[in-house]
Amino acid sequence: MQCQDDKYFHSKMKICTDCTPGYFGPNCSIPCRYPGYGSWCQKECNCNVTVCSHVNGCPEYNLNGHEGATNSYNLPMIIGLSVGFGILLMIVAFVVITTANRKFYTRHIRENAHYVGSVMTEQSITSTLYRPVDLACTGHCSAVDASDSGIKC
Repeated sequence: MQCQDDKYFHSKMKICTDCTPGYFGPNCSIPCRYPGYGSWCQKECNCNVTVCSHVNGCPEYNLNGHEGATNSYNLPMIIGLSVGFGILLMIVAFVVITTANRKFYTRHIRENAHYVGSVMTEQSITSTLYRPVDLACTGHCSAVDASDSGIKC
């Protein structure tokens, strides 16, 4: 029995049926041409001609270095993972830099605190040694005031 194009005669069932995926033409004898594949050769391969199967299209994963089938969920997943990894990397960098700065400035303050302490000690020692000019000797007070206060001219 002769079937129309894109059909073949099924001998056990004695009917004409659609071609199996990857084939077309009279008696379904012609394989799909690149880049077409699948039922009625309507799907399109997104990979190299040497890797594309006329039945199944591009392999999900191949070791030949050729581009495989592009699944619709791969791109959003890759973008999401990349953005998430970038944010995580920025948070880790912020924590590391903040911790390093805190350690540096804490050490710097401790070193300077010793310096400030020594300056303060030196200043207090010199201020106890400093004595203003006696008022009695300058003539701003009388000799009686000076003798009453215990100041000697």
